[in-house]
Amino acid sequence: MSFCLIITIIVTNFFGTSGNKFLAEFRGRENAKSFILVLKILIYAPIITLLIISVFIYLNWQFISDYFGLPLDMLIPILLFIYFRSSYIIIRRIFYGVGLVKDYTLNEIISDILMFCVLGYICLSGQKHFLLNCYIISYSFFSILSILTLYKKIPKVLKRLKSNDTIDKKIVLLEFFRYGFVSMIGTVASTGTGYLSLLIIGTYLSNSQAGVYSSVITIISILMFIPKLATQVLLPEFSKLFGQNDNDQIKKLLFYSLKVLISIAFLVCFLVFFFSNNILSLFGPDFQTGDIILRIMLPSVFIRIVSIPFVSFLSGTKYIIYPNIGGIIILIISVLLWILLVPDYKLIGIAIGYTSGILVGIGYQIYIAIIKMKIRHS
Repeated sequence: MSFCLIITIIVTNFFGTSGNKFLAEFRGRENAKSFILVLKILIYAPIITLLIISVFIYLNWQFISDYFGLPLDMLIPILLFIYFRSSYIIIRRIFYGVGLVKDYTLNEIISDILMFCVLGYICLSGQKHFLLNCYIISYSFFSILSILTLYKKIPKVLKRLKSNDTIDKKIVLLEFFRYGFVSMIGTVASTGTGYLSLLIIGTYLSNSQAGVYSSVITIISILMFIPKLATQVLLPEFSKLFGQNDNDQIKKLLFYSLKVLISIAFLVCFLVFFFSNNILSLFGPDFQTGDIILRIMLPSVFIRIVSIPFVSFLSGTKYIIYPNIGGIIILIISVLLWILLVPDYKLIGIAIGYTSGILVGIGYQIYIAIIKMKIRHS
């Protein structure tokens, strides 16, 4: 799973994030030709990229299998997982970019129900070697169902756009790939902080401490679904309003979403802070010692949730460089603090480094967003 996800994260962050933004932006500008060009990029470019990756994995499978400790007979399931997982994420971004959130939600629910049914059967029957197939079935079913949905809905979206607008394909392609590349760097830097913290633990701390931290980071990862879901909705909306050059609505959307997310962040962090011991006890009594680590890391969850309107505003307009600078700041500060603190303060040092990096990096993003908002509104 980890091997597959590393590959899909790179591919989907490059194409999916950029496609999400520009589909919404050109929809806001009512530019049909640019909209169709971006849609074609999202259809063909990932297929070609994934084909190249699949051929590379196939030709080097013996080495990859030995290096990562993967079973030799897992080649086909791994290739299928990479392809359909990437398709699932990119198609999901298309739904948000074209404003078909309700249709996506329905397809997602149906696919998830199917996956849990298959997963339940496999677990009950003890066929653990088929676990990866649960995801393959779910992602492939979602992809087929969603392609049929988009085939019916896209013509209706195109009817609302102007087909007589001029288009410079070279400029559109340049903007698309530049945005995708910059977005990928920042996302990988920010996301890589969590992976790197696990490597630091493996170097300096014991297996039991690594287990406690893994349980804490699992809780943090679950809570991070809130900002991820909010971003999926807000980013294309900001891009659409940016395409319409509607600065007043951009400001209203930012402040309204900020009020809602502050309330959600406060409620979630409050509950987790006071029930951290009970939550970690779900992993077993030995994991309850991680409650102080979880509490130290909660401010990072709070600011992540609160920052979503600001980061979505920057990413959805023309200021994509700034969220990615923030992602690099997170990585640098966290690594420096881990080097200084972990040898003496162990898990607490890891938690302080992780939280400090996010507070400074996200704080930078919020500060820049406020400045850019004032400039646009004035």
